[in-house]
Amino acid sequence: MNQAADNLRLTVIIPTYGRRESLLRCLAGLAGGDRRPHETLVVVHEEDPQAHGLEAEVAPYREALGLRLVWSARAGQIHQMNAGLAEAQGDVVCFTDDDCVPRRDWLQRLSAPYADPTVGGVGGRDVVHRGSSISGGPGRRVGRISRWGRVIGNHHLEFPPRPVEVEHLKGANMSFRRAAVPPLDPNMALGTGSGSLNDTDLSLAVRARGYRLLYDPQALVDHYPAPRHGATHRDTHHPEQVYLDSHNWAYLVFKHFPWGRRLAFLMYAFGIGCGNRLGLVKYLCLVWRQPRAATQQWWTTCRGLLAGIRDYRRAAHPTTADTIRQESGAPERETIG
Repeated sequence: MNQAADNLRLTVIIPTYGRRESLLRCLAGLAGGDRRPHETLVVVHEEDPQAHGLEAEVAPYREALGLRLVWSARAGQIHQMNAGLAEAQGDVVCFTDDDCVPRRDWLQRLSAPYADPTVGGVGGRDVVHRGSSISGGPGRRVGRISRWGRVIGNHHLEFPPRPVEVEHLKGANMSFRRAAVPPLDPNMALGTGSGSLNDTDLSLAVRARGYRLLYDPQALVDHYPAPRHGATHRDTHHPEQVYLDSHNWAYLVFKHFPWGRRLAFLMYAFGIGCGNRLGLVKYLCLVWRQPRAATQQWWTTCRGLLAGIRDYRRAAHPTTADTIRQESGAPERETIG
């Protein structure tokens, strides 16, 4: 590792909720690394039912990892990540999830590219474990966004062992220059605090400041997906998750891209669709087999897309009522059915 990267102070931020055993496994992996962080911030929601006694359980890692608990008054990943960012003292902030275990050289690989001042973010692969098997296989494209707004992740797949430039990183395994990264956008939380695509939004914000993002497939964390809490679901077809994903997809595209790409997105999102977000074509392909479920999913997608556009417009041109609502911490939110 060159001297410039070696001198950087690294802050690791780990939001956690209701996953004490997973968190301790994460910290054990981090403590076994070749490079130790300057500080590790474990961000805990004040009402986490498993928070009792956590101070004592993480005490063995306090000195080795510079660990301290940061208490967040608001639940949800976005609010907890922002609480960690507000406390971070490092030159580079590294994020991982409490159900991930960093590999031995994780921090070395994340930090090395920052010797180049044009690099604003570095991420890596999360090796997703499903029981005794590993999800994925060889990939072709990683961390891209199409001209019409399709978000291509694939950060869990296998790629040649060399860093490549990307447009966005994955929240389970990403880092940014502290000076380049803004707070996460609470408009993507919809009152849940755990908005999908918040990592993509953060990545695009750093790129908008003129920095490059790199993906190193050898900067590895092992990811053992644990149950989610609150309004987000691992079942991507759950109506609430469809609504959240649709809302944030539209909000993201309208926030970061010009009108030409927005129009292409509208035709693609409403006309075709992607993943759990049904456009007209995907709906017509499914409705004859599952008429009720497909109709609900398509209608929920449309509502979510329109709400995302509405909330972008409100964020870009706030009224007095919108400002009061945001300051009160009670954003308007539709009932998901």
